Amino acid sequence: MANLFLDCGTHLFQGFDQFQKMYNINSEWDCYSFEANPITYNLSRNNYHDLINKGFNITHLNVAVSNKYEEIKINCALSPEGDSYTNQGSNILGNPPSIDKVYGGKFDYNEESMTVNTINFSDFLSKVHNDSEFVLIKMDIEGSEFNVLDELIDSGNYKLVNEIYIEFHERFFDDVDFYRGKKENYKKTFEKAGIIFHEWH
Repeated sequence: MANLFLDCGTHLFQGFDQFQKMYNINSEWDCYSFEANPITYNLSRNNYHDLINKGFNITHLNVAVSNKYEEIKINCALSPEGDSYTNQGSNILGNPPSIDKVYGGKFDYNEESMTVNTINFSDFLSKVHNDSEFVLIKMDIEGSEFNVLDELIDSGNYKLVNEIYIEFHERFFDDVDFYRGKKENYKKTFEKAGIIFHEWH
């Protein structure tokens, strides 16, 4: 049985590099990386091929992690340097934030209409789990984590997870306190099930 790593919001594989060192991820792990932004995905292909050449077993997908299967508009945010729509603030939210309430600055989205396919993450996990010995998840999906976690818990598939790191983006929503409450409930649910839970920044 292989260990399983699901890297949700891969960007340019910076997180993968970090987790590879933390958990000694090697060729015996089954790894899936998800990058929603098609511009970033294309830029990351060189990084992906470098990792494949080093022997890592990675399936690299240009899809958005969600709670359903559909084709949806993606909001590609301009990078802080102002020269590329590869910002990690890119999202599939129906009402995307115009400003970052915590870190400041505004989101300048690409006016070109771009779409991306989504996956039902809970369903995907159930299909690739294959009785994996250890399941590790990193989730940085720019506000979609709330819908994904709701579905993961409602389906019971969260119990397939051993350890999870999540960056929360409650600041992207008008009712910040409501989403902070959801976040605390997630923590309690995971910890009650014996799942190691980290809020990642």
